[in-house]
Amino acid sequence: MRPAKQDPGRHPTLVGPSVDPPRILTEASPVRGTASKDDVGSLERSIPFAGSGIELQYPARLVWPPPWVGHIPFAFWLVEAVRPRVIVELGVHSGNSYCAFLQAVQCLALTTQCYGIDHWQGDQHADHYGDDVYTELCSYHDPLYGTFSRLIRSAFEAALPYFSDRSIDLLHIDGFHSLEAVAKDFSDWLPKMSSRGVVLFHDINVREREFGVWQFWEEEIAARYQTLTFVHSHGLGLAYVGSDPAPASLRSLLATSDSDAIGRARSYFARLGTSLIDRFGRLQAEGAARRVQTSEAAQVAVLEVELAKTKSEIARQIESTARLNQELSASRGQMARRTEAAAKLQQDLFSASRAEASRQAEAIAALQQELSASRAEAARQAEAAGAFEAQCAEARSEIARLTDAASVSQMDVRKATERIALMEDELEAARAQIARERDAADASRAGTEQVGDQVVALGEQLARSRNQMSEAIAQRERATQLLRQQIAATAALQREVTTLRQNPALTALVNRLATVKHLIPQPVKRYIKHRILGLRS
Repeated sequence: MRPAKQDPGRHPTLVGPSVDPPRILTEASPVRGTASKDDVGSLERSIPFAGSGIELQYPARLVWPPPWVGHIPFAFWLVEAVRPRVIVELGVHSGNSYCAFLQAVQCLALTTQCYGIDHWQGDQHADHYGDDVYTELCSYHDPLYGTFSRLIRSAFEAALPYFSDRSIDLLHIDGFHSLEAVAKDFSDWLPKMSSRGVVLFHDINVREREFGVWQFWEEEIAARYQTLTFVHSHGLGLAYVGSDPAPASLRSLLATSDSDAIGRARSYFARLGTSLIDRFGRLQAEGAARRVQTSEAAQVAVLEVELAKTKSEIARQIESTARLNQELSASRGQMARRTEAAAKLQQDLFSASRAEASRQAEAIAALQQELSASRAEAARQAEAAGAFEAQCAEARSEIARLTDAASVSQMDVRKATERIALMEDELEAARAQIARERDAADASRAGTEQVGDQVVALGEQLARSRNQMSEAIAQRERATQLLRQQIAATAALQREVTTLRQNPALTALVNRLATVKHLIPQPVKRYIKHRILGLRS
C-alpha cells in the first residue's frame, strides 16, 4: 500500500459516486496458486476460528503495487468477523486494501460506512505520483461502492473533525512509515475508535529506508494491546483497542496461547495471500506479454508508416537533387557565358580605351604643336610691329629734318611736301598693315584659346574614358564575385547531397528496422542500403 503524507494546509474533499453505470460483480473465482483446495480445507479445519469461507473469494481488484495483495484474504475474513459499522483507511493509494474491505462489505450485505483518506501525492517512501492514480481509482470505485463509501482527498489530520469520537470500528493505518508519523497517526485517531475498535498496521516487517512501523509496533502497541501479527507481504499487525470483548471469531485468535494454532492461522492466510500474489504475478506477466505484442505490432505499423514517409522523402530529395543539378548546370552555363561576355567586354573596353587614349594623346600633341607655332607667329608679328614703329619714328625724324630744311630752299619745300604726302601715305599704309597684323595677332590669340578649350575638352574626354575603363573593371569584379557565389552555392549543394546521404535519421531508421527486418522486402533493404546510405557490400 502506498502511503500519504500529512498536509495540514488542505481541507478534506468528499468525492461522491460517479454517474457512470455500475459494474456487475461476477462470482469470485476459486483461489489458484500454491495452495490446493484440499490443503486449504484441511488447514481451515485445524485453525482456532470459524467463518463462512469468504477469505477464499478472489478479489475483484488487483493493481500495482502488490505488497498488500497477500493480506486481502485476511481482510475479507476480518470484515466478516468484526462486522464494523464504520471503516476508515489512512493511506489508500491505488486501493488494493480499501477495495478489499469494500468488496467484503458488499458481499456480506453489511450496512457499514467506509471512508478512504489520502492526498494521492505520494512521498519519499512510496515515490511521488500524479493525479492519474486518483482518477483511475475514482472511475473504478464510484460505480461499484459509491452508495456506502467515500474517497476523501485530504491530509489525515485535516479529516479528523469530520469523525465523531468512539465512532470507528475498524481503522487501517498505512500512511507515511516513519516512527514519528505512525505514532502521530495512531495518537490522533485513537479517540475516534469505538469500544470494539480494531486497528491494522501495515509494513510492520519492513526494517529499511527509515521505516519505523516495526519499532512503534514492538515498543508501543504489542506491549499495551491484544495483537495478532503476520510477517508475510511486508507484515500486518492487528491491535484490539476496544474496551468491550472482541467478537467471538477474532477473540479466539487473540486469546489463544497455542503457538501451533497461531502458526497454522498465519500459514493459512499466508498461503492464501501467496496464491493471490502468484496469480497477480501471472496476470501481470500475461498483460505485459500482451502489451509487448501490441507494442511490437504498433511499432511495426509505425515503422512501416515511417518507411513510407522516408521513401517519399527520399524520392522528393532525389527529385530536388536532380532539379538542383539541372539548375546548377544551367547556372554554370550562364555563368560561363557571362564570364566570357565580361572578359570580351573588358578586352573591348581596354582596347578601345587604349586606342582612344592614343588618339587623344596624338591630338593633344598636334594641338600643342599648333599652339607653339601660333605663339612663334605671334612673337614674329610683335617683332615686325616693333620694327615698323621704329621705321615710323625714323620717318617722323626725317619729316622734322626736311621741315627744318624748308627754310633753305622753296623748291625743296614742294618736294618735301610731296615727300611728306608720300610718307604720310606710307604711314597710313603702315598703320593699316599694323592694324591687320594686330588683327592677325588677335586671331592667333583666339586660335590659341580655342586650342586650349580643345585641350580641356580632350582632358574631359580622357577622364570619361578612364571612368568607362573603371566601370568596365568594376563590371569585371562583379562578374567575378557572381562566379564565386555560384561556385559557393555549388559547393553548398554538394555538401547538402553528402549530408543527405549521411543523414543519421535515416541510419537510425535502418537500425530500428533491423528489429523487424523479417517484415521488410529484400529489394527495399538493398535500396536503403545502397541508394540512401551509399553503402556497398
